[in-house]
Amino acid sequence: PHIAYDELSGMAVRLMFDGLLDYDMESNLVPSLAEAMPEVSDGGKRFRFRLRRGVQFHPMPGHPEGRELTADDVRWSMERLLSNEVGSPGYPFYSAIEGAGEYHEGAADHVAGIRVIDRYTIEFQLTEADQTFLNAMAMTFAYPVPRENYAHWGEEVKFHPVGTGPFVFESWERDVELRFRRHTRYWDPQPNPDEMVFQENLNRELAALLFRNGDLDAIHRQSPSDYRFFRDAEQWADYRDEFPRVSTFGIGLNCEMEPFDDVHVRRAIAFAIDREGWNRARAGRLLPAGQILPPAIPGHDPDLPEAHRLDLDVAREEMRLAGHPDGLPEPITVWITGQDDTARTYGELLQHDLAQIGIEVRLRFVSFAVYLTESGKPNTAPAFFTGWNMDFPDPSNFLDILFHSRSIHPENSENRAFYRNDELDGILDQARSETDRERRLGLYRQANAIISRDAPWAFTYNPLSMELWQPYVKGYEPHPVWFEDYRNVWLDLPRERLTRRLTGRGASAPAVLFPAMGAL
Repeated sequence: PHIAYDELSGMAVRLMFDGLLDYDMESNLVPSLAEAMPEVSDGGKRFRFRLRRGVQFHPMPGHPEGRELTADDVRWSMERLLSNEVGSPGYPFYSAIEGAGEYHEGAADHVAGIRVIDRYTIEFQLTEADQTFLNAMAMTFAYPVPRENYAHWGEEVKFHPVGTGPFVFESWERDVELRFRRHTRYWDPQPNPDEMVFQENLNRELAALLFRNGDLDAIHRQSPSDYRFFRDAEQWADYRDEFPRVSTFGIGLNCEMEPFDDVHVRRAIAFAIDREGWNRARAGRLLPAGQILPPAIPGHDPDLPEAHRLDLDVAREEMRLAGHPDGLPEPITVWITGQDDTARTYGELLQHDLAQIGIEVRLRFVSFAVYLTESGKPNTAPAFFTGWNMDFPDPSNFLDILFHSRSIHPENSENRAFYRNDELDGILDQARSETDRERRLGLYRQANAIISRDAPWAFTYNPLSMELWQPYVKGYEPHPVWFEDYRNVWLDLPRERLTRRLTGRGASAPAVLFPAMGAL
């Protein structure tokens, strides 16, 4: 959990791990491993958490039955997260903890602002008020892990994860499937299935076919034709949910690499994309977007003058200002994940649009794992299809993490556009500690406008999602913060057996299978 920072990994992390805090179905912060919300003092700079007693880690080397979670585990986990050697992309969320910077740079043995009070009590002292600190403590980066598991496995620990969550890691055949089994000593007993299985790298068409045949229990992505089928099929009306995701997608443009180091080239691309055409090609499932903040996030401006839109006159003028009135002399390379029909469709749409302003696009198809690793390194991926899913419902989660210069690292950069702007950094730093809500949102609106103006991404759309599950899958409802969060489902086994019999599947053990469209 200290490294994973993508949607698909989050699906697995949420099964195996818990945090001190979590979100309820109304997006409210609630206690999880903490027995209550923290005591806050010192003008919003000190947070004291008391842990639930009796929370058990999963079995691990040296502890075949597991062992109890303590405040020392929370401290060790947070210090590992903040260490420079680990290189966690989550570090910026916690940099306001007193002593975090010194520890990160190797100048201190411990983080001064993380204090163990007793076996079940831990305190965090910040250098300044941070309006997002409790949100950060609910993020997966802050989920506690046991140090002895890391000491035993070393670099191989990612294949032997241990947490306190409702499911225990069982096996991972990379690019094929992950398996988890129910944690029988979980602190919050639930009627979970005995087993969970994530199947990897199923394309949308195959996943939908398996789902219709009863061979998958839930799916979360569909091709346009399958989307239309399920949308119009009344028999699925009670077992589907369609909703706008709090996400933004676009084309990331590496501001350190030619020709994207020229703001006019970036703006030309932003104003050449036919977002309505993309929406038609995807069966009306895209909400055209011209800014990073989705409509559901405070600070979104529906009338933003700087918003990206299709305007070929503006795009051609930007090309002229860049010194390329007749187009770029060389093709640009754009990375795109996957090689299925969906990826190719998006690639072809971009090729068509940019050809209108004299830019030839060459597509480089890569796996999701390669994209995550390589696009986070400087001077590696010149341009790439990308997106951002909300971690918590606040504009800082989009603006700070994606575009502040402190989110640039030698590896695992969240700012994958490698965009630097001192004016923007100052505005975001001020907004982070601003306690007046209206002033804070005003600062984020300024930042939103600057980012659209400078176009480190060419924003394209906010997606509409449809999730589907079988009639025997119970307890599932799409979560407002966590995507594809299946940790609370249970199976109505008599109905499942009937469904299997009617579809010719035969009997099976109580397991839930989900397709995961990429590398977890």
